[in-house]
Amino acid sequence: MYMMDLTMQSFQEIKKTVKTVLLPIGMMEAHGPHCSLGTDVLIPRELIKRLNKVDENLFLIGAEIPYGHSWGLRPFDGTIDISSNAFSNYVYEIGKEFHRNGFERIILFNGHGGNIASLQLVSEKLSDLGLTVLLINWWMDYREEIINITPGFGHAGEDETSMVLAINQSLANTDGLEPHEIPISPNIKFKDGGRVLYPLAYSGDPGAASAEKGELLYRMLVPLILKDIKSIID
Repeated sequence: MYMMDLTMQSFQEIKKTVKTVLLPIGMMEAHGPHCSLGTDVLIPRELIKRLNKVDENLFLIGAEIPYGHSWGLRPFDGTIDISSNAFSNYVYEIGKEFHRNGFERIILFNGHGGNIASLQLVSEKLSDLGLTVLLINWWMDYREEIINITPGFGHAGEDETSMVLAINQSLANTDGLEPHEIPISPNIKFKDGGRVLYPLAYSGDPGAASAEKGELLYRMLVPLILKDIKSIID
């Protein structure tokens, strides 16, 4: 169920029995010349919508956070980069408020790689408050299963682009795109390094993407994610 749809009175009733909140977290950033700036919001949104259809009473879905931290893609137009300190403090304060409202568990449902370090820290701080915290990074946590459908792993590559196409084919156009492999270790940081890692703001092989592959990914991921969520509730 979606918190946005509730009144104060219905929220009061629901939280008597529902003790888990799911917080969608994404990013507005460049995803190559071909894919929506909102990719990291759109994919978690679609996954959560499908999870909610399976069991709408399992958790409360909080309003999504559409902005995060992106050092690597900051040089490109359309990236709205929030400092890691500001971002982590903001998410922590939201989690703290859900705890004050009586929730016992929080799922940080993340769609963006640049958020991970901050969210790991937030998870520890929220755990210290007494919350049980599950951090989900869908493209990493289920990578072994994902590569069976879309072997081309990358930023705005085959997997992400396929999942966007499955939502709406007008949100991505891969015509004429060539595969791009990151030339150096992403662990090496230097000024404007993102332009070296991602000359056109993508990596992998988006040209291999399709809506059909994206639909297969959604169908495969939903039961895996649901299993992990239930592991902290049951």
